[in-house]
Amino acid sequence: MTASYARILAAVLRMNSTRQQKALATCSSHLTVVGMFYGTAIFMYMRPSSYHSPEKDKILSLFYTIVPPVLNPLIYSLRNRDVLGALRKLVGKCRVFQQN
Repeated sequence: MTASYARILAAVLRMNSTRQQKALATCSSHLTVVGMFYGTAIFMYMRPSSYHSPEKDKILSLFYTIVPPVLNPLIYSLRNRDVLGALRKLVGKCRVFQQN
């Protein structure tokens, strides 16, 4: 798997700058979620047994079982201009309420 991501990154880096930026924008969110999934799983299993506790294990398991599936629809819906515009409008309204 790491080899396939390395080959994809090498192919993207060989592109011209406009296509490269578009490809990196498309892949970056996916790579972030994949990195979060595998990073927390590796961290959890690579820790010494003296650092394990049920509370820490529960929190870490959330990051590789619940967070990535929840983030994927959010990430890909924000690529839609209408959804992104509505989110910006909502954030703008929230800022107005905080200033008063």
